[in-house]
Amino acid sequence: MDNGTHTQTSFAELLRTYRRRCGATQRQLADLSTLSVRAIRNLENGTASRPRKDTVRLIADGLGLSAGERAALEAAGGRAGTDVKLVYGDAATRPPAAVSSLIGRDAERAALCELLSAGSQRLVTISGIGGVGKTRVALAVADALHASRLPVLWRSADERWHRPGGTDRLSTLINTGLDELFAGRGVGALPVLLADRPTLLVLDGYEPDHTRIDDVLALLAQCRSLRVLITSTRPYEHRNERIFPLPPLAVPADGAHDVASIAEVASVRLLVELVRAVSPRFALTSANADDIAELCRLFDGVPAVLAGASSWLVIGDLPTLLDQVRADPYGFVAAELAGHGVSLPDLLSHLDEREAAVLAALAALDRPWSMSEVVGLTGSASLTAIRVMRKLLLLGLVRVVGTAGGPGRSLFRTLRFLRSFPRTATTGSSTN
Repeated sequence: MDNGTHTQTSFAELLRTYRRRCGATQRQLADLSTLSVRAIRNLENGTASRPRKDTVRLIADGLGLSAGERAALEAAGGRAGTDVKLVYGDAATRPPAAVSSLIGRDAERAALCELLSAGSQRLVTISGIGGVGKTRVALAVADALHASRLPVLWRSADERWHRPGGTDRLSTLINTGLDELFAGRGVGALPVLLADRPTLLVLDGYEPDHTRIDDVLALLAQCRSLRVLITSTRPYEHRNERIFPLPPLAVPADGAHDVASIAEVASVRLLVELVRAVSPRFALTSANADDIAELCRLFDGVPAVLAGASSWLVIGDLPTLLDQVRADPYGFVAAELAGHGVSLPDLLSHLDEREAAVLAALAALDRPWSMSEVVGLTGSASLTAIRVMRKLLLLGLVRVVGTAGGPGRSLFRTLRFLRSFPRTATTGSSTN
């Protein structure tokens, strides 16, 4: 399918597609549906563009269409049913319910809601390391926009969260359209349903390796009030895409010892909440605050890793856990993320040899650093250093930690657990 050549699928196109997929000729379909060959021909060449409901039913029965295909054909023929359109307009579909608190992400939620609510930015990708909380932030954004009466369609690459909400008929129609879209068969009947209704479609966990961004753009072209929010470890790098890198939660400053100050840090708040969920008597005190702060720093405030640590504390003590993490922070974090279906080696494999070498050198500094140091490490022009830094930031391997000497002069730091990452993790990486 060529870029930019998608068009809204008419009833004629969809009928022709389904007939050919079934291997039937127009005459055979006429016999199967008890319609005339002329009627089938007129429907396929667009002479009759709004077939009667009974005609659509006979064709669907004759072709043995699934419930979803039947719904798509009805929608394309303008016979989707008033019930579907009323449900869509009056009882907006809902995102899945969140099962955890949103901590330390108010600014990100507000920024994304502002981007998507106005409709001026219609394709946004939240990128970042696995386990950083992209899905949770997307849920918060979807929930906030749904509360403002914007319909939300949620589609997840994880089968456990796969189906959008809504009535059975509406869900069937939406999912059939999305199945057709991501199978490379065009936008199908989705534009018939969505039309010009402002709608948010969330594609959670849709990675560039398995998703054609051109298919998404085709849908956006046909549905001019649609917004699409994607979560992915890597951005698509398309000119029409707004990339929103999501860093880990804030961690306590090095040398911080004040219990009240430590307790206000987002990563600490999350870890304490998680531990209390399994050990209600746990409390942050002067006796454990330093250890909790160090643990959050070693884990770089990555929520999925903090969740794993909370379960360890049910069966072991904090000092023992700290000793294990200090011995091999990368190994501990990689193992915890693997339990969530996240592979750090896979993420690192997207670095080429130079990028991996720069990452290793920066991680070894174990302190904040500036762009001038990156230029020195790359041994090349500043533009090359900027490109390397941009990639590390978008992958979530580097975070901004402050400023140095005035506005526009940022300080950065690699995720701390990367100090011990094995260079073999990037073996076979891309050199593009």
